[in-house]
Amino acid sequence: MIRVRFPLVSGALLGPPAPLSACLCPTIEECLASGALLLERAGIETARLDAECLLAHVLGCPRWRLVMEPRRRLTQDEFGRYLMLIQRREVREPLAYLLGTREFWSLGFEVSPGVLIPRPETETLVEAALAAIRQGHLPSPVIVELCTGTGAVAIALARELPGAIVFATDISRRALRVARANAETHGVADRIRLLRGDLWEALQGREPVDGVDLVVANPPYLPSGILPTLMPEVQWEPRRALDGGPDGLQFHQEIIAGAPLNLRLGGFLLLETGAEQGRTVSGLVQASGGFEAPRVLQDLGGRDRVVVARRRGN
Repeated sequence: MIRVRFPLVSGALLGPPAPLSACLCPTIEECLASGALLLERAGIETARLDAECLLAHVLGCPRWRLVMEPRRRLTQDEFGRYLMLIQRREVREPLAYLLGTREFWSLGFEVSPGVLIPRPETETLVEAALAAIRQGHLPSPVIVELCTGTGAVAIALARELPGAIVFATDISRRALRVARANAETHGVADRIRLLRGDLWEALQGREPVDGVDLVVANPPYLPSGILPTLMPEVQWEPRRALDGGPDGLQFHQEIIAGAPLNLRLGGFLLLETGAEQGRTVSGLVQASGGFEAPRVLQDLGGRDRVVVARRRGN
């Protein structure tokens, strides 16, 4: 026997848990309606979609199958697992953590608690990196990604650039384990070298002697003071992957300071920024004196997202 924590569509009100026999487990339609209701009451705007994603995950089927079999009854085990996931989502645990995966660059990436969830806007960083590679006419580039997290950016670049060698760094052992699993899943583990350390420290004694062609980074960039005000889902993510110091620019400054020592002449530095940080980060790059005039690129929402700068040549 298992215990129901939300009402069925038949009209029972939300109330004390009631025992449920296997033969009376709810249907797909009832699970979706009740699950969506709970998530709506928890303030989740995508309640129905989330309920569908969770149920499809439990049943091991695509979401469209739920529409085709609305009256199929769940087994006790299926309903128990669905109920557990709905309850976790109700307290605003991110959907990606519950599903264990997140799409990025049309690829599926493993994610887990303790590792930053890839965002769609970070695809702008990948697009900018590919454009820089084309501009520099680099068929076999050597790339460094700092703060790799799940490895999404490094893996996307390795997939798009079969001749590339990528050094991907992170201070988190957990993140590097997830990144390694993702690199293996996508068949690029032989071209991505994962290194643990704090920004440039991870490369000491391991970087190419002649420097690298491209440095990309999506560092923590949120000002410390705003972290408690962020939406509940973000509170589940690792603070050190979000906290950019008092002004949000601590890591940008460290990356900019070390970039000329690691970039070849004519190489590119690309930094993701917060929506209101583009001009400030661009100014920091220009003030360093080692780069040509930087450019600020916008994401699909029209917000500043990536600063691109080329190291000065002779």
